[in-house]
Amino acid sequence: MLGFHIDMNFAQFTKGYLEKWLTKLSQLGYDTIFWELEDNVKWQTCPECVSPEAFTKDEFREILNLCKSLKMESIPVFQTLGHCEYVLKHDKYKHLAELPDKIDQYCPLHPQLPYFIKQWIDEYIELFESIRKFHIGADEAFLLGECPKCQEFIEKNSLSDLYVRYVSEISGHLIRQNIQPIIWADMILKHPDEIGKLSTQIMFADWRYNIYRGNGKVWVWSRNQLCDREQLDEETLKVYGNFLFPEGDEPGREPETFYTSDFLKSHGFETVLCSSSSAFGDSIFVPRTYLHFRNIYDMAKKGSEKGFAGSVLTSWTVRLFPWELQEPCIELAPFTINNRSMSIEDFQKIYLQKHFGITDKAFFNACGLLSKTGLFMCVLTLGFYKEIKPVPDDFIENILQKLAKDKQLELELEKNQKLLCEYKQALKLLEQFDSKAKYGHEEISTWQLAARNLINRAKSSVCLLKASLKQNSDKQEVAAILQQLNKLKTETMKLYEPIIKPMRLNYVMHCIYDSVENALQKNI
Repeated sequence: MLGFHIDMNFAQFTKGYLEKWLTKLSQLGYDTIFWELEDNVKWQTCPECVSPEAFTKDEFREILNLCKSLKMESIPVFQTLGHCEYVLKHDKYKHLAELPDKIDQYCPLHPQLPYFIKQWIDEYIELFESIRKFHIGADEAFLLGECPKCQEFIEKNSLSDLYVRYVSEISGHLIRQNIQPIIWADMILKHPDEIGKLSTQIMFADWRYNIYRGNGKVWVWSRNQLCDREQLDEETLKVYGNFLFPEGDEPGREPETFYTSDFLKSHGFETVLCSSSSAFGDSIFVPRTYLHFRNIYDMAKKGSEKGFAGSVLTSWTVRLFPWELQEPCIELAPFTINNRSMSIEDFQKIYLQKHFGITDKAFFNACGLLSKTGLFMCVLTLGFYKEIKPVPDDFIENILQKLAKDKQLELELEKNQKLLCEYKQALKLLEQFDSKAKYGHEEISTWQLAARNLINRAKSSVCLLKASLKQNSDKQEVAAILQQLNKLKTETMKLYEPIIKPMRLNYVMHCIYDSVENALQKNI
């Protein structure tokens, strides 16, 4: 399997954009599409959650039929435990929540939940028709075991047992219909005690987007962090030691980066490795291209080894930047599988020649400079997430107040001033590269727009940080930054118009620009 994950949790893609990219993905060699639809189809099971711009079932069937004609398998991704904000934000369903004041997770012990989820699964199956696999999500269930009923259960049993019992019930509904369940692997890797109770008909999707070979670090789910061999705790070594150090743990041996996949395979589970071209840590304007290269390259190689089910490239749209800026990453996965002896550097040369007719590495040097993230350039410092709620008017002001309280204003100012210089350097490199390129100018132009957005955002951050430090601000300079921001908003909206449906596009523009614009207005 070489899969691509289409996330419509945040972006509501137009039919034309999906059709264009499905054709391109097929030509590149992708054979499977994972559809994370959420509220973007007119569901009957949960009509309250349906977006006003959702596809009708007939419209979406046309897209599925295109996939079929392109010889690509379609697999639904339906979150059955966590990441259910689009459902639980509606009063009718809040009783299903793990905690009454949270909307991101169902309670696995709520007696009405299994029926609701299974009914919705059946509606998915009817829509997708003749499916062989079904992804039930079940990742990042951060609140697992927190409600009183769940707490009582884990006191008598365990968190692992709570998780395993729930996903087994949902998986069983699929297995009885001869459909293979797929589950994200993080929760069972975090709580592995009862893994032996799971059906080996389940496939695990083992994901992590910041790991790659050669840095001596591995991801430990129980600690939620990267660890070198000296940081590996006794419990981790007890459970995973044979997979971390399959050749022995003598000095000089580095832990196996993808030990979790080997662990899952050893327990009899089909396992697919999942990398990403857009993930947590990226800015809203561009991906961290080289980091994703390292992750994709190593995971694609591991997934193509004997005994594994393949690899999937995920792309999480809450980061906002379009697939056009992920294109190098998207092309790397099939390239790696088909050219196992070739390096990332080999790929870069081939990509440059194919897309631009030259092999000048200035393009990727510019991508690298733009990949660094500053203040008010990512989800965490812009105040939006999957709930699709308006950004609070005082969000940026509160961020600045927190930085002041933590005595971080000067440090942030220095960092963003440095980033501003690097973004300007990147734009200059792209302009020079554009003058040399034989073709591919539209792709370069998209990167130039991202660079100009980052320059404006760095200027905005510097201005707001100086104001917080009570440094005199040049009102004419602030006005010029605002004028440029609004020009960029118009340009960016034009770029996104064929990509995202109108109502969601307005919300995306709100997330990118409005809170920063409002904060700057207060300094004129």
